[in-house]
Amino acid sequence: MDITKIAALALVAAALAVLLRQYRPELSFSVGLIVTVAVFAAITPYLKASLDFIHTVAEQSGAALPISPVIKALGIAFIAAVAADACRDAGEGAMASRVELASKVAILTLALPLAGELMGLFRRILG
Repeated sequence: MDITKIAALALVAAALAVLLRQYRPELSFSVGLIVTVAVFAAITPYLKASLDFIHTVAEQSGAALPISPVIKALGIAFIAAVAADACRDAGEGAMASRVELASKVAILTLALPLAGELMGLFRRILG
């Protein structure tokens, strides 16, 4: 992954968005969305390789079950951050806050079964 290319793309797009915001605000938002898609397309192979590595290590260590909710939580956090930023770029701060709240609830829902497993483990150790 060439972060300099991604950073350059983002800087050029940000300058273009600022210019467009003065004359065509609706196009300014579109520039941000296009750059978001381009960055995700650029990082997808690296993200997949990282997730494959994490799955391999988890399977070899016998920790395959607990790692799955963690990976899902990271995915929820990434998606929510992008959506919330897009809402903020569109001037919808309240909507961005609701996306962030929904992501926290979703992550909490994922974590509850894992917390239950940990409590059972603690009971067996202490019991």
